[in-house]
Amino acid sequence: MQSYGSAPHPMLGDGYPSKSAFGQPRKSINIGSLLACLLLPWMVFTAVYSLSSLSMHYESPELVTIVQLLCGGLVLLLGGAALQHMRKEDGQPSWYIFLFLTTALALVAGSVLGNANFTYNMVPFKDVSNMNSYDLINPTTGKGNQVMDAGRVKFVDEAKLDLTKAMGFRNLDTYCVVPIVTGKEKQDNYDFWAVGTNCCSSHVSDFHCGEFNNPQAHSGLRLMREDLRAYFRLGVEQAEAAYNIRSNHPIFFYWMQDPQTEISAYENACYTNWMVGVFVAFGIQLLLVVAATIGFAKFG
Repeated sequence: MQSYGSAPHPMLGDGYPSKSAFGQPRKSINIGSLLACLLLPWMVFTAVYSLSSLSMHYESPELVTIVQLLCGGLVLLLGGAALQHMRKEDGQPSWYIFLFLTTALALVAGSVLGNANFTYNMVPFKDVSNMNSYDLINPTTGKGNQVMDAGRVKFVDEAKLDLTKAMGFRNLDTYCVVPIVTGKEKQDNYDFWAVGTNCCSSHVSDFHCGEFNNPQAHSGLRLMREDLRAYFRLGVEQAEAAYNIRSNHPIFFYWMQDPQTEISAYENACYTNWMVGVFVAFGIQLLLVVAATIGFAKFG
């Protein structure tokens, strides 16, 4: 219990006890300091998460790094203040420690979750949007090296998947490939392939990825993930050996009817995840502040 002559606690009121409804002394809570504990970690999370998730990361990645470093410096300052206060209070827990820990957690969570949202949603959207779109490509006569900058391709209406030549390469996941053709005759070269993950068997031609059974599907959305490309290339090599075919410059697509809708879905998913993350982070920080207030009050 704080005496009348003691210095005011930075996170509590003026240091003077008041009377509760039961006649017991109590300390008034400094609302401004509680708001700082609520808002500062959330603002750090929001700044880092927003810049890491959205288009600014794609256009100016150095700005994201600068903001992360500045927030890291703020966390270090809070850590120093918490350490200094612990020494004065003989290791007793305090709001300084709470503010330091939650701000550090906010920085780490904002960076990790923001980069994940950026990698899986914003990068595919930006990459495909910045590439060319081709119409009426004939997969029988066309060559992969002629459309290396393709992001979206609309094939001729006769284009389809040759499901008899499907192949799957297994490495933990199964990476499925099937050539895009226009007829039943064997081609000299197969450069256009539809792909998918874990939607086929590694030993039977049973490709069922994407819109494989949609008769209106004659388009492809380019595979942009570099970490998957090598596995699909191995699947093509297996297909070449199994079916005695050749693919000089394979290009991989997700088979679908409307690539533009899928591209928009990437963008919508990115902004939806961003909005949900910001509101959830505020809710979590609010719960932490309430729990800490109750805990500190209970244990003095």
